[in-house]
Amino acid sequence: MTRWMKLAAIAAGTGAIAAIAALSPIANLSAQQAQQPMFRTTTATVNVSVSVKKSNNAVANLTARDFVLTDNGVAQTIEAVSIENVPIDVTLFLDTSGSTAGKLDDMKKDVQTIVQFLRADDKFRLLTIGDSVYESVPWVPAGTKVNTEFAAVGGISLVRDAIMLGLLHHTEPGRRHLVVGMTDRQDCGSVIPGSLLLEMAARSDAVLQLVDYSGGGGSSSYRVRSCTPRAAGSGVRTIEQAAERTGGELQNQSRFFRGSSIARAFKEIFDDFRQSYVLRYSPERVPSKGWHAIVVKVPLVKDAVVRARQGYYGD
Repeated sequence: MTRWMKLAAIAAGTGAIAAIAALSPIANLSAQQAQQPMFRTTTATVNVSVSVKKSNNAVANLTARDFVLTDNGVAQTIEAVSIENVPIDVTLFLDTSGSTAGKLDDMKKDVQTIVQFLRADDKFRLLTIGDSVYESVPWVPAGTKVNTEFAAVGGISLVRDAIMLGLLHHTEPGRRHLVVGMTDRQDCGSVIPGSLLLEMAARSDAVLQLVDYSGGGGSSSYRVRSCTPRAAGSGVRTIEQAAERTGGELQNQSRFFRGSSIARAFKEIFDDFRQSYVLRYSPERVPSKGWHAIVVKVPLVKDAVVRARQGYYGD
């Protein structure tokens, strides 16, 4: 199978983990993960995670009548609205390439704090970048004391590969999946092209949130590698677009001035996700196949900022 045939297999949602493993040195994947289906491309009921804020505060107590949702331009009947107190699978991706090497000690401490934010039934895993994308902490229950030993590698920054691995997680029924990426988005060395990342973001059930993070180079002891291919400048925007497709966004933070900044940024994102609405509807008067563009509005809440998944694929 050629490289591009393998990429096509990923885009189709078949053998995705195995295909990526053949293309890129993503470490520590189990056989069980490789056998799990990755994407839901058809469903009688569509679930849409929606964040509604005003003046940066969550807007509470909204009902179905407060929302207007269109599917490919056709207004839909919203069957249910809820703020779901369901278990959450949290994937944290830390960009441990050379650009953040100077903050590694702070990052390790903050991971411990972040795990303590989770509720009893939540789960957590940590992905980091070295010479590969590593599952530095495999899935563990909330509250677990985790081992956070990782090192920076200058010149290597497999951002697209790491985000792809985060999105490929198969979420069990009755759970939600949040992916939080702390990264400067400067990709170098990924085998996953930007177009494929956007495709997978559109198919994944996860919500991807990004935090602009750079901590400065570390000491001369961290390893330096040459890197090809280096992404074009447009690649940074592509990574942001992947988050937007899932209903997430990029939070710009020019400098983290205290060691607790990663934990603080994560807590804001996690609290917002906990307070987001889930809209459910059964698509009507639209063809089932192909891309379905979703637009969600809250007309009666003046100056509301609404973030929602941009769409889904149907069979």
